[in-house]
Amino acid sequence: MTEERFSDPSASRHRKHHLRTPSAQLGRFDKLRREALHRRFLSGALVLLLIVGGYAAAFDLSSWPSWVVLGGICVTVIGVIIATSPARRA
Repeated sequence: MTEERFSDPSASRHRKHHLRTPSAQLGRFDKLRREALHRRFLSGALVLLLIVGGYAAAFDLSSWPSWVVLGGICVTVIGVIIATSPARRA
């Protein structure tokens, strides 16, 4: 009797969309498409961080050192978004 494991691609319940091709095996166009998806997720998370930081600034920050730290975080987030943008050339 053979035991089926959850990660067994030959299992009848295993669907093709669960399998991911390693990046090294992808063609150039597919790699670029996957990287674009990752950039969109990263940019979305960073924009969410900026929104949360703006909320914190509006309601919770009361001293200038807190504002300086928030400013540093915002500048860093904006820098990461610019650095990962696809229009930027290396």
